[in-house]
Amino acid sequence: MRRHTSENGRGGMASIDATDAHVRELFERSQRMISARGGLLEASPAQRRACALYEDGVMVVDRMAQRDANVLALRETAARRGVRVHTVYLVDLAVVRLLYENAERGTSSGVGHARRDVEPMEAAVAQLIKEAASAHASDIHIKIHSHEAELFFRSDGQMMRVRQIEARHAHALLATLFNGSDDADATYRVYDYQAARISATSRIPLPPNVQSIRLQFNPLAGGGRHLVARLLYAEKQWGHRVTLQQLGFLPVHVEQLAHLRQLPEGANFVSGPTGSGKSTTLKVILEQLYRERHKRINMLSIEDPPEYEIAGAAQLPVTNVESEEQRAAAYRKAIVAALRSDPDVIMPGEARDASIIALVFTAAMTGHQVWTSLHANSAMAIIDRLRDQSVDTFKLTDPRLLTGLIAQRLVRLVCPHCSVPIIRLSGAQARAQLGDALHEHLPVLAGGLHEQIRVHSPAGCDACRGGYAGRRVVAEVICPDQTFLDLAVRGQRNEAESYWRDALGGVSIAEHGWVQLVNGHVDPADLLSRLGPISAPVAERQRDFAQLGLIAIRDDL
Repeated sequence: MRRHTSENGRGGMASIDATDAHVRELFERSQRMISARGGLLEASPAQRRACALYEDGVMVVDRMAQRDANVLALRETAARRGVRVHTVYLVDLAVVRLLYENAERGTSSGVGHARRDVEPMEAAVAQLIKEAASAHASDIHIKIHSHEAELFFRSDGQMMRVRQIEARHAHALLATLFNGSDDADATYRVYDYQAARISATSRIPLPPNVQSIRLQFNPLAGGGRHLVARLLYAEKQWGHRVTLQQLGFLPVHVEQLAHLRQLPEGANFVSGPTGSGKSTTLKVILEQLYRERHKRINMLSIEDPPEYEIAGAAQLPVTNVESEEQRAAAYRKAIVAALRSDPDVIMPGEARDASIIALVFTAAMTGHQVWTSLHANSAMAIIDRLRDQSVDTFKLTDPRLLTGLIAQRLVRLVCPHCSVPIIRLSGAQARAQLGDALHEHLPVLAGGLHEQIRVHSPAGCDACRGGYAGRRVVAEVICPDQTFLDLAVRGQRNEAESYWRDALGGVSIAEHGWVQLVNGHVDPADLLSRLGPISAPVAERQRDFAQLGLIAIRDDL
């Protein structure tokens, strides 16, 4: 922690470079900020851009504005009011802004900006969004039929029916969402497919933990309407950084991804189905990369639309399009623009077709590190997908060019408070909970380690949502070398997988899921519904996992 002696004649006070812990505490105490709107010492707009003041005499200052007249003026006003500044934390300009946003959101009934002109239907929409966010829902679904509409929340990957409402009221909700959104068509058309987005600048106020909402409107047969609203949460505040291990990646995965971030160039693909957390993983990787490079790189993302704010990245949106053809052309144009913008790292949000994939490899071949997502069923299948998109063999067999293959899924975590060890259930109870087929398969699945396996409690408890407590990534990471790529491109899949596991330290997504199972983190039925049929690794492989500290096994295994 660095200290700087203040030169403003205030008694040689030390200014401190704020650490993550300091910033985290400042966010937690934001309701004690007295320079926010409506506060005891409400700051002027110019002062708010440079500094913030707390009631206990802590001041937060943009590190580039320590001697700014606005900072000195706020301190002098505080002194006249009897507030003595005793500690000054130096932060980036963005932190000052975010602290004010956090403080002022907390004074507006928990639903976003303080506004007096919110219409009744807008208030109803805001309340619905707040309810969904409180339930940790990833999506709101509204299906409007002739007379009634059904409201669902998707939480931990599962659709939950919330209630029925009148169709008339539901239509009004959807129209209000559309009319209060950004990046939307000029007119709401009930019988058309339309997309829109709600952000912090929209008319609809958002809860503090929701960054934006992506809206998809679909017509239904018989004049109905279907809305899917994807809630994009603020994954971190400053000082609340999410790590790859917190997402669920194993230590071996974290090491492999760190190796990929250190490479000067290359194409890295993150694969998985829709809703598998790819965007979050890419965000965490890029933000970690930005910090590791001491914030001295030019990082550009191209997204349609941008989902999460990525600290340090210039996020290029795809806008002003009315058709899929225009959207594809605009996406390609944005990537070409990024290549001409002096980049160090480029992230096209999705390698959606052959033309985009070609640009990804062009960027990698011209000395850039590239991260993107792709729809493929496994890390190995990424190569098959690239071949289907006509990528040249010489590109697929160059380990300096094709540097990272990642696949992931999300599995639900059983509640640690109410989940039940499988060994406590009678045979009939276990069979009823798991089903006949899985009950018979369980010895093969457990591999002799069934003592730690737990099943969820359908009734749940006060600490969880129906027996589950969030989701976690299960993944596989391949850092290919020449031998691996040669085997994979020749179609020797089994040999390539064996080589990856034995020579490159690979852990498959199925093995990662099994590790979570025998550590009591996931329900066997839910795991198989996400990953398909899996079996326990052989005894030698289990011993390898034990040596890595991933599982505990008996000495006789």
